[in-house]
Amino acid sequence: MVAVGVNQPAPVFIPGLLTVWRGAMLALGLAAIVPASAGDVRSHGAPSKGYTDAVARAKRLIEADDSVAAPGGATILMVHGGRTPRAIVLFHGFTDSPRQFAALADSLYRSGDNVLVPRLPHHGELGKNAKELAHVTAEELCRTADGAVDIAAGLGDSVVVLGLSVGATMAAWAAEHRPEVRRAVMIAPAFEVTHVPSMLEKTLANIGNHVPNMTRRAAPDSARPDREAGIATRGLAQVLRLGIAVRRDADRLTPYQAEMLFLVNANDHTVKTAPVLDVAREWNRRGSPVSVYEFPDSLALPHNVVDPLQRPTNASAVYPTLQALVHGEQPPRFLRVRT
Repeated sequence: MVAVGVNQPAPVFIPGLLTVWRGAMLALGLAAIVPASAGDVRSHGAPSKGYTDAVARAKRLIEADDSVAAPGGATILMVHGGRTPRAIVLFHGFTDSPRQFAALADSLYRSGDNVLVPRLPHHGELGKNAKELAHVTAEELCRTADGAVDIAAGLGDSVVVLGLSVGATMAAWAAEHRPEVRRAVMIAPAFEVTHVPSMLEKTLANIGNHVPNMTRRAAPDSARPDREAGIATRGLAQVLRLGIAVRRDADRLTPYQAEMLFLVNANDHTVKTAPVLDVAREWNRRGSPVSVYEFPDSLALPHNVVDPLQRPTNASAVYPTLQALVHGEQPPRFLRVRT
């Protein structure tokens, strides 16, 4: 009789636990199949009316950054005092800041280009950590790309966009939606992440948007106060949502006369190359000039090939390649051409 008394609460507790478990599984199931909206990913472009207007808009971005950006994290503008044949927009990667492209921006500027490197939303903020990245949305990234192209339209006769990772996805979006873009250089776009089967990519993005954010922090780097050390699952899900939107639009939108140049990395263990090739084939089928180049595995480059703290041997291979692609010149012969 004593044993029965001790075990008596069990029939009450177990059904309650099963109810909670079933509810959690139902919530996850719904999150997996109910699409998470990427927001308004249409273009709402308003091109600047000329050089003076463009510089004024860029200065407003920089002034806004002054109150929130960590050292090295603010928008970069490098101009020659008037319109140039090319205006270059550089979109940095997820968790990074405009400092990522500071050296490349300087090189392009010295070659005669006007250059803009906008800070992405919720990036490079003073006193913030990776948790701030949970507030990033695909819609905000599109608005940032729109605003940057608006400014660049007044800085130069031809607009060229280049980006890395999510920045590459933004460059692809700009080429799909903005007629001002004449060339897009997309380095390792974040269409799909490695270690996740392609058939589960949309499910991962949907779950990440519906369930509470999880932040994985890393030890901060005192040499990079402008960079969020770690990752936030909601922000990453929004990055993937933007990639899904760009790939969806590739099936129905032809880039506006833009030359499309993909640059992937055989040693990349962060994003996949296969979806890049799929998008390139679709754009080619629609009549857009698309080329896909690949850094060889022998260079042992990381996903972030434009890290300002990378080894000099890597920089000597990467920077001439990027400058050649931006300028529409023949890239180095060590690059592999993918089809």
